[in-house]
Amino acid sequence: MYRMSMMTFLIDDSLKLDRLKCMQLALVHDLAESIVGDITPFCGVSKEQKRNMEMKAMEDICKLIEPKGNQIMELFLEYEEGKSSEANFVKDLDRLDMVLQAFEYERRDNCISKHQEFFDSTEGKFEHPFVKSIVQEIYNQRNQSISNLDKQVNGDSKNNFNLKNDPTTSR
Repeated sequence: MYRMSMMTFLIDDSLKLDRLKCMQLALVHDLAESIVGDITPFCGVSKEQKRNMEMKAMEDICKLIEPKGNQIMELFLEYEEGKSSEANFVKDLDRLDMVLQAFEYERRDNCISKHQEFFDSTEGKFEHPFVKSIVQEIYNQRNQSISNLDKQVNGDSKNNFNLKNDPTTSR
């Protein structure tokens, strides 16, 4: 949530988005996880169960902080339902954050390609051109790291990895 909120500072007037609204949405979007945890597709919890668990958590949190709880719940629902261009932009930031974190782990642990599933799960889902450009740069850097690793292993410039060149479009 913090990194996504900080990313909203990159928003300038040319993007035609409400920076404050984006920051608020980024801060609220995963608030339920403070109670239910980060439920991933690998947890064996259905989408409906996850939504119900998160909604209950948000209701509990919002009751504790009345009267501001209503505003927090409205922001959460706006994000979840993609009710605004700001909500959709923040959804893109959430995906960007996941890809960036996976790439950071790969570089830190010297295991490029280890977290491919995070890249695959976001393929074709980015919508905003600004976010797409950042994701493309991550892919470029990742592909360069793979190419450099391949050169070290194989002693040549052939790339034996089969990564997609454009993560922002679906197949």
